[in-house]
Amino acid sequence: MRQKMITLCPTTWEYASKMKNFSGWVRKQLEEHAKAQVIATKNQPKFEAHCEDCDLWWVFPNAYQAQYHYCNQCHNACEFKGMVE
Repeated sequence: MRQKMITLCPTTWEYASKMKNFSGWVRKQLEEHAKAQVIATKNQPKFEAHCEDCDLWWVFPNAYQAQYHYCNQCHNACEFKGMVE
């Protein structure tokens, strides 16, 4: 395992010193946070843009990027197709 130092205020230090496995608790909290981030990313809506000339499609995490995307090949403005179902 690798070590990472954290700074605690006097109150949180008291809580941590009374816990049997503070490091394990911190690891568990970080793992739960990481899992929540993955779930949030998977559930995030996605938006499509299409280049009619090149017949290329792109998917973006927000509508702005899809609305104002230019084709990487022909450099023409792509058509915004909306949210991916």
